Amino acid sequence: MTIRSFVYTASVMVLAALAPLSANGEFEADSAPRTKKAVKAGPSPVIAAMKKVKKIKNRVNEKADYFVFLYSASWCGPCCKEMPEIVKLYKEMKRSGKVDIILFCHDKTPKAAADFVKQFKIRFLTVMSSDKNAPKVPGFSSPGGIPHCCIVDRNGKVITQGHPQNVLENWKDVTINNDATNEN
Repeated sequence: MTIRSFVYTASVMVLAALAPLSANGEFEADSAPRTKKAVKAGPSPVIAAMKKVKKIKNRVNEKADYFVFLYSASWCGPCCKEMPEIVKLYKEMKRSGKVDIILFCHDKTPKAAADFVKQFKIRFLTVMSSDKNAPKVPGFSSPGGIPHCCIVDRNGKVITQGHPQNVLENWKDVTINNDATNEN
């Protein structure tokens, strides 16, 4: 056997081994190529649940792949101190088109929450954390204290959580940049 015929035979054997087979053991010629990129399977459970929660202000980006759940209140000094930075950061998140913020407001009344939104010119979705449907949102948690935030994927799986300053410092790495890494 010559080297050329050996290489040809070996190549054919490798291709045959890698070719997809049907259930009855026959080759499938028109099988679609498989890719590593995850395909969005249907509507987001987070979006579906958010449609049942009464909104104080604004609406959610239904095309987002990630959500920052921010737990905050107007009576919380640290929450008020960091809110201007979060509002600025939101503009960048919104431009990405892949990340959105949902504020779960821990105020006692919807009016107090609406005043909080107006005071800081909050443009992201705000809901009352006390709404009976809020705990049904996948990924929702009742933090031990505020301010608190977590980043969840579109299915509600918590990716990271903690103090907003720490979590939001790396929001791109756990969302947009993480997607780019997974596509390769």
